Amino acid sequence: MPTPNLNFDAVVIGAGIAGAAIVKSLKNNNINNFLVVDKGLCGATQTSAHSEALCHPYIGRGPSRLQRLTFLAFNEAKQVWATSWRGNGVFHLPRSQEGFSKEIMGERLLEQGFTPEKALPLSKEEALAKINVNAGGTYFPEGGWVNIQSACHEVFESLLPSQAKWSTEVAEIKFENGSWYLQDSSQALIAVTKRLFLANGLGAQRLCESIKIDLPLKPVRGQLSRFRFNHESHWVARLPKVALSGKAYCLPPTMVEKDTYEWVIGSTYDEGVDDLEEWDESHSENSALMREMLGLELLEEELKAYSAFVGVRCVASDRLPIIGPVRGHQGLYTLTSLGSRGVMWSALASQMFTEHLAHEITHSAFLDARFFAGARLAAAGLTADLAGALGAARFLAGASNSKLILPSG
Repeated sequence: MPTPNLNFDAVVIGAGIAGAAIVKSLKNNNINNFLVVDKGLCGATQTSAHSEALCHPYIGRGPSRLQRLTFLAFNEAKQVWATSWRGNGVFHLPRSQEGFSKEIMGERLLEQGFTPEKALPLSKEEALAKINVNAGGTYFPEGGWVNIQSACHEVFESLLPSQAKWSTEVAEIKFENGSWYLQDSSQALIAVTKRLFLANGLGAQRLCESIKIDLPLKPVRGQLSRFRFNHESHWVARLPKVALSGKAYCLPPTMVEKDTYEWVIGSTYDEGVDDLEEWDESHSENSALMREMLGLELLEEELKAYSAFVGVRCVASDRLPIIGPVRGHQGLYTLTSLGSRGVMWSALASQMFTEHLAHEITHSAFLDARFFAGARLAAAGLTADLAGALGAARFLAGASNSKLILPSG
């Protein structure tokens, strides 16, 4: 039998932005006897260690599933990660200016539920005057970016010593007698819990394989470049006033020292690659994409790579996150496959888990087959088809049986 100090009401594997989101939902339900396990020395030591995660809704050609979900997730992110929110808007440029029409984009935005206060189409002339970018696109006044590392540290640094176990890697999980057992590579027992949350990115795939669950996850390497240039550079006259997104994304350049600007541009998308080394070719790619996106012929030589942040994102085969209880596995939950929208997906998941756990606690029963949605999220537009699209059950047999439960009345 395990010793008493190894028993927890909940265990979270992974201390990145996903783990931070789950801890928030546990605390929202007054579940304080929990343990966070991570192989790092503290929280946010891997992909969640950077400070420039751009955040704005997705625009599709119609109200698609992805568009509707990101619309919801963006609104949640502004609340969940409010203390780490930065920026004063995001300007999104289409992949090609050819055929871009402010009028057509305006109609599309209205069809997808955007008001002018949420998303505003701009012509080339309007964008040049407002953003200092000579290209048409869509301006998100509420858009910005989140310092992910700061958000994680805010959560994990407030934990009690008994609530975190660092420098520990879980090698195996197994379910026996109504509890989940976590073991390290030497088969030493780490913890026992009724509720286990897998929030460790690609690591969730390995642990799921140990219990015969196949999650179709793969790595995507991303390099964010920090370029520097001086006040005499040709780039100075063409600096955007807000963050940009499109073929690449960038934050507004800032002056870091006398006569020197720093410009964060990225991020590359190297599918199937998990190399964390800095690549010179990735710097060149980021620079080229930004010049192409802005339609500039400025010299690349004036934009010097100063440093980089390299992270490995995790994506599923359908590019959507995997959120919620795992059907047929009592007390097992996932939050992985966040891709390049980790800030938004984690915020939405935090709110969804808060409601789901409250329902389980109230009814003193596990609800692994379906996800319970609270009244607020349901009223905001979280329909059964949207929640069902996020569950792990979509990759398992009988996925059609896994549906959202909406509150009555």
